[in-house]
Amino acid sequence: MFDEVRHGAVVGVGAYALSPRAGLATPSGELRRPAAVWLLGLATLGLYWLLWYYRANRELRDFDPEIKVRPALAVLAVSVGAIVVIPAVASLYNTGCRIAQAQRRAGLHGSVSGLTGVGLGLALGLTPCYYQAHLNQVWVARN
Repeated sequence: MFDEVRHGAVVGVGAYALSPRAGLATPSGELRRPAAVWLLGLATLGLYWLLWYYRANRELRDFDPEIKVRPALAVLAVSVGAIVVIPAVASLYNTGCRIAQAQRRAGLHGSVSGLTGVGLGLALGLTPCYYQAHLNQVWVARN
């Protein structure tokens, strides 16, 4: 984790930054480079993607109490559930919807699309890049 200095004040970018928006939980997500998320997943034969997926869903749950997700179940859906296909597709879609909800809660236009996330995942495995780029917007807007 690291802290960023803006206008002479230290603003946390790591896991426990203070929220300027009322009603949001205190923990914030981690800024990650989208391309690095994808490359690390590729280098680890997908294991990092599962770790990232767990963390991203946990960060979303911690960010807004109205976002209901069980991160371990989400990972199970995209790993073991991928054998059946439908659980993986549903989980990827729902994660996109959660990110859009977090964007709106952070005062942004909810521009992420669960359908685009699923399509990028099926076509090129780029869902982590797409979702992390949008998560970064939430964490920056939040801090």
